[in-house]
Parts: sequence; C-alpha cells; structure tokens
Amino acid sequence: MRLHLMCWVGGLLLASESNGIEVETLQFLSANGKDTLALDIYRPDSGAAYAGWGLFFLHGGGFSGGTRNDAHSKAFAEALAREGLTVVSLDYRLRQIGRGFHCDVPIADKREAIVWAAEDLQAAIQTLESNFPQGIIVSGSSAGAEAALYGAYHQRIEGIKAVISIAGAMEPLVSFSAIPLLCFHGTCDNLVPFCEAIHHHCPENSDGALMLWGGGALAAVHDQVELVAFRNAGHELANSLLTDPLAIETTIRFVQSIMDNRFTPSYQEIPSITPCTLNHSPAFPCEF
Repeated sequence: MRLHLMCWVGGLLLASESNGIEVETLQFLSANGKDTLALDIYRPDSGAAYAGWGLFFLHGGGFSGGTRNDAHSKAFAEALAREGLTVVSLDYRLRQIGRGFHCDVPIADKREAIVWAAEDLQAAIQTLESNFPQGIIVSGSSAGAEAALYGAYHQRIEGIKAVISIAGAMEPLVSFSAIPLLCFHGTCDNLVPFCEAIHHHCPENSDGALMLWGGGALAAVHDQVELVAFRNAGHELANSLLTDPLAIETTIRFVQSIMDNRFTPSYQEIPSITPCTLNHSPAFPCEF
C-alpha cells in the first residue's frame, strides 16, 4: 500500500472570527507517488454538527486550471463549514495545463485527465479517512464534479457514502453502486451536457468526442439521485451555485439525509423565462 505523507505547510490558519471557522492547510502525496499537493480543511470553530463526517471538494477548471483556494471554492467550503460540516478542499494534478479540454483533445487524454484527478481524490481520502469514521461525501464543480463522479461510480473508491455534482457529468455505466447522488445542472449547458451528449457538444467525428451523462441523464438511469435542474441555465452554474444560498441549503439537507439514512430520490425544476440558445437543446426530462 502506498503511504500518503502529510505535513504542515504553514501550520494552523485561522479565518476571521466572523467566519466562524478554522482553516488548516496540509500537504499530501499525489497518486503518482511523486508530486506533493495541498488541501485545506475547513472546520467549524464552535463544534461540528456533523461530527465524524467529511465533505471532499474538487474545484473546476477543465483539468487545465483552477485551484482549491479560488474565491468560489473558498466561499463554498466556508459556507458549509459555517453550517457545521467539515470540508476538505483539495488540489489535484492538472494533466491538461496548456492543452485544454476541447474537441481536438483526444478522448484518451481526456479520460486520463479525469482519472488523474480521481486518483488524487482517493489519495487525499486515504490520507484523512481516519478523521471521518462516519463517512465521506465527495463533491465537485464542473471538472471537479466529473472527477468526483468517476471516483465514486467508475473507480468505486472505498468509504464514499454520497456524491454532489455541480454542473458535472460522467461516461455511461452499465450498473451503479447504491451511492446517493445530488446533481445541480442547467438544461442549457454548452460545455457539460445535461442529458446524454458529447462533451463540449463536439462533432461526432472529432478527436475529443467523449460521450457523457449529465445530471438529467444520471437522474434517468440511476435510482438514487436528487436532481435540481435549472431550466435553460448554462455552465455558469459551475461557479454561481458555489455562493448561492439555495444550493448551500440544498447541500446541507442532502448531507443530513445521508447522515440520518433517510435519503429519498427527488426531482426539482427551477424555472426560467430565458430561452435556451443551444442548437441542440435537450429533451426535458431526459429520455432514454
């Protein structure tokens, strides 16, 4: 078994008292056994309402950019910590730096980028799992959500009790493990499809024509999904929902349902008067 080393970066970092949280930055060894990555642990300073539980969050950025401590990721982690949930926000290896994640990027490269991130998620979990004996929930936004979904359902990382996907998707599966999933997704997402479609809606004959199931598709094929669908919204949700009070409240309620073992699949549509501008607007709900 690979040992995952953990050491101080700068000791204990305290957020301002008005935030009501403590932030600790640690280092861990990536899944390749060579690179050192950083993670931030956000803890409620007045005691955890969800003692023994941890939520691991992966930032977005198309596997070519982004960081655990960008403004939106920090705001999301801080908001959940203020609600009494310990959050681990981590960096992961960005395979596509300087290369992007577009239609000319070969499918094999895209898959490997997702695998790298999921493996680093697993390395972080193995480093800290003893701190969360009750269970671990994995979450992410955009690319981070794709890695979280892959880690839970394709890679089947041990210890994961639930998944939260914000504007994320994954490659199709024949069968799902019985892990509950909360999906936030816009029906008019031009990057990560809501239903079953090619990533970035690339041409079918392009090198990067990677077929994915988005939040709407996952709700149709997996019987353990809570879907919050935003009618005609796009990929901007990957950032905006990280600071949205409704999304924070829904996330906390989902975590509570997992903790209490009373999760129930559900479907919620957030209406909009704005039309979808996609030429290939998906069916709603998704059809299979």
